[in-house]
Amino acid sequence: MAPTGHELCSRATATAPSATPASSRRLSTHAPGSSRADRGGGKIEPTKLPTESIDTLTEAIKAIDKHFIIAEQPGTTKTVDMLGDDSKNKDIAVLVRGQLCTALSRVMLHGFKSFKLIGRWHIWDFVQESCDRRREAALGGDKVALTDDSTAEKSLLKAVDTVNSHEGMANNPNIKFRSFVCCGLNERALHDWVRVLTLDRETMQKFYETWAFVNSSPDALSKLMTTLQPLADHRYTLSLDYELNRWDLH
Repeated sequence: MAPTGHELCSRATATAPSATPASSRRLSTHAPGSSRADRGGGKIEPTKLPTESIDTLTEAIKAIDKHFIIAEQPGTTKTVDMLGDDSKNKDIAVLVRGQLCTALSRVMLHGFKSFKLIGRWHIWDFVQESCDRRREAALGGDKVALTDDSTAEKSLLKAVDTVNSHEGMANNPNIKFRSFVCCGLNERALHDWVRVLTLDRETMQKFYETWAFVNSSPDALSKLMTTLQPLADHRYTLSLDYELNRWDLH
């Protein structure tokens, strides 16, 4: 049975051999830093994003940096291109789909309005609706202001279309989100995509509490983008259908 809600656990929470075991890194079905609410719409008390959430994201990014440094070691036969290609190097798949995606989702799920009238929202629902709104703006039929960075916006919309085109991902928003992150790394634009996703205020109000990390202060989004930006220093060739063809991320 496919995972429900915005839980991003399953296979991809596996980590590198020296890291914390996957079983202890499973994401809660409730947004981190939030008290639980019942399906009847119980009140969620405002809380700050735990400091360790950003720290964990930073550590995941440092682990990727360390991975690419292998190419600089004397006597190594591994090139930068090889280290960034998940068809040639399994470690990068674990570092990205396991550690990075899990850490990023924890930050983005802070203050996320997971419950709806029937069922639950997933973080992918936010990505999808935000992109739909950007398309409406591009067609001139919406009041959403267009972003100045049209290159990032165009690549973002194309990536969402590409992810949705894979039939095997149709009923698995978890894999869609992780593949979306892989697209962002391939394009070296993940940090810019996060900014574009948060431009439409109506979409943000629909999916996020006012006290969510992404809304918490004028510099919160900039902090997240700055944290993610070093990822663009590396070249990636990450398969979007990796989890459809290879089940093991351990």
